[in-house]
Amino acid sequence: MKQKPLDYNQALYRIAIAVNSAVITGEVLNGIVRSTAETLDAKGCSLMLLTPDGKQLIHTAFHGLSDSYVRRGSVKLDPIIAEVLKGKPMSVIDVATDPMVLYRAQAEKEGIASMLSLPVILRDEIIGVLRIYTAETRRFSSDEIEFLSTVASLGAIALEKAQPYESLEQYCEPLVREKVEQLDRARDELAELEKAKDRLITFISMVAHDLKAPLVAIQSYFGVMLGGYADELNEKQRQMIERSSVRIDGLLELISDLLDICRIEMGQVVPEMKEVSLAQLAGEPLDDAQRLAREKGLRLATDISPNLPPIFGSPTRLQQVFTNLLSNAIKFTPKGGTVTLRLLERDGEIVGEIRDTGIGIPDEELPRMWMYPAQGWDCR
Repeated sequence: MKQKPLDYNQALYRIAIAVNSAVITGEVLNGIVRSTAETLDAKGCSLMLLTPDGKQLIHTAFHGLSDSYVRRGSVKLDPIIAEVLKGKPMSVIDVATDPMVLYRAQAEKEGIASMLSLPVILRDEIIGVLRIYTAETRRFSSDEIEFLSTVASLGAIALEKAQPYESLEQYCEPLVREKVEQLDRARDELAELEKAKDRLITFISMVAHDLKAPLVAIQSYFGVMLGGYADELNEKQRQMIERSSVRIDGLLELISDLLDICRIEMGQVVPEMKEVSLAQLAGEPLDDAQRLAREKGLRLATDISPNLPPIFGSPTRLQQVFTNLLSNAIKFTPKGGTVTLRLLERDGEIVGEIRDTGIGIPDEELPRMWMYPAQGWDCR
């Protein structure tokens, strides 16, 4: 091996003394890259460590580089680094024109003209990259490459001795800070979205209430007219009012759904839960259904077992279930048919059934139906 210039040997001696120190700290690692850059009269030097997954590099120690350049995040394995990780040095004479350099614009902005990258090898395993940067285009000599190879070997020993949190501190701290800032922003955005959602739910609830009252009044007038309590209607007038009444029923159902959504979002459904009698709850929906059945010429029958045990549920929601199921059964049962409501206790469970002699559900549609298990009723 040819005799090295004195400053090379002195630099290697200083680095070796630092590596041999009892504890390797971030200051020691930065001192190694600083001494390397000064020895080669280079702009800067960095010691980068492979992440555990082997897919990226992190700046573990650096000198002569701006914080903005180093803190931009981990370094991806570009074509140059890919070759270095195969075990051979890679030199880039002109960073501005070399197509293998992925971040040419950032490098030019940093004032980097040339760079040389070497593998950092520890016990036959490549654990990182040592990179030297120059401010002018430069061809690195074989002596310089050999000197840097020795520094890379000493750097590997230093990295092994360094505590993991110390060697990664400079990389992790800004990333953690960035993630915390992102989480704070996301939390603020989520809070704003929650406020906007609450305002929307309140608005929908107010509009639904305002719409429901006049529609109920109109439906009542239609009931009076269709019941013959006003002047006699001819067939055409009756058909028009009946069609209008059906449309209003649809609107009232939609408004009820909107109000239910609002109550659920506002958390008003859970407080409604209490111990109730299912037979008593069915009374009001049955009265309403009787009126509808008479108007259509249907028979409404009931089969409710005496002394049914109470259940735990929402009275309002359960009555809504009875109302919807009974009205649907009446709606799709032709004149002269029968709708039957059954409530009975079977093997410690309460079973509710609404049967009709209407058109039924086509066999091909049955798999699409939701099947609610009987244990959904909380028997007491």
